[in-house]
Amino acid sequence: MASYIGGNEHAVLHLMYARFVTMALHDIGLVPFEEPFRRFRAHGTIVKDGAKMSKSRGNVVNPDAYVEQWGADTFRMYLMFLGPYQEGGDFRDAGINGIRRFLDKVWILTGAVAAKGEETPAPDLVRMMHRTVQRVTEDTESLAYNTAIAAMMEYVNALRDGSASRPLLEPLVILLAPYAPHFAEECWERLGHRTSVMGARWPEFDPGLAVAAQVEFVIQVNGKVRSRLPMERGSAEQAVVAAALADPAVRKFTAGGQPKKVIFVPDRLVNLVV
Repeated sequence: MASYIGGNEHAVLHLMYARFVTMALHDIGLVPFEEPFRRFRAHGTIVKDGAKMSKSRGNVVNPDAYVEQWGADTFRMYLMFLGPYQEGGDFRDAGINGIRRFLDKVWILTGAVAAKGEETPAPDLVRMMHRTVQRVTEDTESLAYNTAIAAMMEYVNALRDGSASRPLLEPLVILLAPYAPHFAEECWERLGHRTSVMGARWPEFDPGLAVAAQVEFVIQVNGKVRSRLPMERGSAEQAVVAAALADPAVRKFTAGGQPKKVIFVPDRLVNLVV
């Protein structure tokens, strides 16, 4: 399905021209359709120093200077990480360094994995890898680039304690390829591949493994949040209530007694009525 992606200030005329040409081509039998686009997505605006960045205001930045200093991949990822695609974000020079540090972490992990042999990854990291693949896949398809990058950052932080291995890192490099193609290509080659990362199969995820093993229960007393407890997904009501009553932050409001009533929402919430 063809999509039109652009700014609202140009969309009307662009779509009008495209529809006119497409309908004319359809009328003379060159294309089998009349409408060129089935979906419209408007991008947001970049703000700098409190004002919308535009040529008319004279507050645009020259990307060449940033590319020369930081590299094209770092600058590209920074722009995608500024905020939601449809809203845009606030351009700040200091923010670019955060993306650069993230890519540096990936580069260090790549070197560490390339230098050691095959290892069996820990089950919790396998779960996180499947969850990351799911999040990046879905967010990329919906143009939620900032949250896709955030998911990869979270995953990299989990791999920084020396637990990274080839089965865990190679999917990340493939996920990174659309966002930092030059950098991902170098990482892929560093891992011993002699073909382009662009030809690699996009990682698949197991929905069962993509579900987090732990969930955070919100613990309320008389409807007010008093604590939060990490528990195994699918924990029984009795176990969660017992853990909540043993929590010091909760005990202050229950006076060590048993609740008169318990409202239990599986994997989400416990409300103790005292």
